[in-house]
Amino acid sequence: MEQSTSKMRMLSAKDLTEIIGSRALAYRLLNTQGFPVIRLGRRLLVREDSLNTWLKDNEGQAVLIGDS
Repeated sequence: MEQSTSKMRMLSAKDLTEIIGSRALAYRLLNTQGFPVIRLGRRLLVREDSLNTWLKDNEGQAVLIGDS
């Protein structure tokens, strides 16, 4: 394993809302196909490093956000 689990930061939907600045946009992003979301029951989580990688990979591109 590359990182120890103690260093792996998980972001909740609330954390993502604070980063993005919009609750609606955060939830739409969490339900977008290809977004690195982890579903634990009803909780939606994203690893901070996965979010950063996804942002780098999609930088400068139009991203279709939605329920697809």
